[in-house]
Amino acid sequence: MHRTLLLVVGFLGFGLPMLVRADEPAAIPAATTEQVQQTIERSILYTQTESAAWLSTRRCAACHHVPLVLWSLGEAQRQGYAIDKKFLADTAESSLGSHEKMIKAGLFDDPAAPPDPRPSAKGVKIGTAFVAAAARTLPALEVGQKQSVQFIADEIVKKQRDDGSWEFFLSRPPINENETTDGVWLIMALQGADASESHRAAAEKATSWLAATPPVTLQDKAFRVMLAARAGKPRAEMQPAIDELLSLQRADGGWAQLADWDSDAYATGELLYVLALAGYTADAPEIKRGIDFLVATQKEDGSWTMKSRSTPDGSPGSSKLLTPINCAAASWATLGLARLVPKGA
Repeated sequence: MHRTLLLVVGFLGFGLPMLVRADEPAAIPAATTEQVQQTIERSILYTQTESAAWLSTRRCAACHHVPLVLWSLGEAQRQGYAIDKKFLADTAESSLGSHEKMIKAGLFDDPAAPPDPRPSAKGVKIGTAFVAAAARTLPALEVGQKQSVQFIADEIVKKQRDDGSWEFFLSRPPINENETTDGVWLIMALQGADASESHRAAAEKATSWLAATPPVTLQDKAFRVMLAARAGKPRAEMQPAIDELLSLQRADGGWAQLADWDSDAYATGELLYVLALAGYTADAPEIKRGIDFLVATQKEDGSWTMKSRSTPDGSPGSSKLLTPINCAAASWATLGLARLVPKGA
């Protein structure tokens, strides 16, 4: 009887730590530089393929399948990764080559079509801002593409409100998350080496409005740091906001879009890119954990498992079409990883 009791206690003694460990997140293995680079290369291939497939069937250049892809491919190319240069050039041209091409790509309404009766038609067509902001990150633009970006910026200025903001009509998170995250995209669309005086003035007015509007979501907070880093603000000035972002990192090394969600590639890639802009490097412990999370969770096709935050009409829910969020997430992951781990690293 005494021996039996000892055996029971022994089993319980071994079993209890196992139960505790089962409640903890699975350990994410440390990724080598080669594994990170392979992850980036798979993601590049995925986004190029997915974007091309979308454009061939949907013929819509807005939001998730073109701007973020253009931005991420341009960044990857600058960091030494091989991309499909023809695809990048052709996509930029088909989206921005002329006003007619912008209409065909769905960036502007066809003047020959019946007027759009929806209230949102009076505001900025936010997809145009996404494309213009992404185009400004590319190494070079053709003459017609530059003219299109300037035209988009002119339209943004025309529709800016007196307080520096713009009307916000439809929330389709995470791309169109709220008024202020859209505002950041609009500001980036106005900024550039060739920005006119009116564009710069509109961007400054919008930046002042944004500074007076407290951020709410993770993306909101990350975008404020991104703008500050792009503006060359001192690290010390950004540090309180950076510290808050770092405090939101999960035990698995990733970040989550929402407080009650699991870590995902969209939020993690976005945060890694923003922190890299702010001066963090791949050897910082927090950054390394984020990189390891993305490497460990990538699927064989180069994408990451995602779920939707909105239905087709923009209301919170679960959309059955996951290719938009999958493509956007892979683009952010590519942006963050390529910026931190160049091909020559």
